Amino acid sequence: MPKVNFEMPAPLSADQAFTKIQTFLNSDNHFKKLDPKVSATFDQSNKSCQINGSQFKADLKIKPDNDKCSVAIEVDIPFALALFKGKIKEEIEKAFKKVLT
Repeated sequence: MPKVNFEMPAPLSADQAFTKIQTFLNSDNHFKKLDPKVSATFDQSNKSCQINGSQFKADLKIKPDNDKCSVAIEVDIPFALALFKGKIKEEIEKAFKKVLT
């Protein structure tokens, strides 16, 4: 499967970012509208999350950096969607920027 890898800086502590992402992914969000089978499994101690949908898998890891953090995201997509990697990255970044500000 092709992968989309990127990292986003966040002006929050790792704990704050993890809580906001967890709340977002557990709510009715944009991703669930696109794929109702989206589910997320959280690992509080490692500040990480695995997201599974019918067409993709994603791993999310929050990396602390003093009073800020960054969010590393890796998404496995099917070959049929490989041409849309840029658009997929853009949509994920847009959703998480709203959550992490």
